[in-house]
Amino acid sequence: MQGGLFGNPDAENQSIRIFVMGEVYVEIVAKQKGCILCDLAICILEEIAPEFTPGMLRWSVVDVGNRSGLSRMEELTRCCGKRPAVPSIVINEKIAFNHIPDMEALSRAIREIIAGNAATGLNIE
Repeated sequence: MQGGLFGNPDAENQSIRIFVMGEVYVEIVAKQKGCILCDLAICILEEIAPEFTPGMLRWSVVDVGNRSGLSRMEELTRCCGKRPAVPSIVINEKIAFNHIPDMEALSRAIREIIAGNAATGLNIE
């Protein structure tokens, strides 16, 4: 019998986030996919991705305009200790930016997380 994660056939439907040491998972919190700021953040991530080891940087859009996005927003609120702004950038389940940052700021935050630097620039207002 073929199951999902850890043999659980329902695992594909569960919101499970597993981070590999040094991996960076960026979530773009947006009103809807296709918004200008969301597209800008995706373009920035695509531009800086070659700076990092392949597979080290992953990202997704939390579209608060649909049910699954609202559900993920509630999870982020619990794990971040406060509700992320819309738009914002969450990195490894921590609010990194309460806005869409410029390319250099986002690249720097990601490099610092990969390096394991405790002063990652997270919670920048």
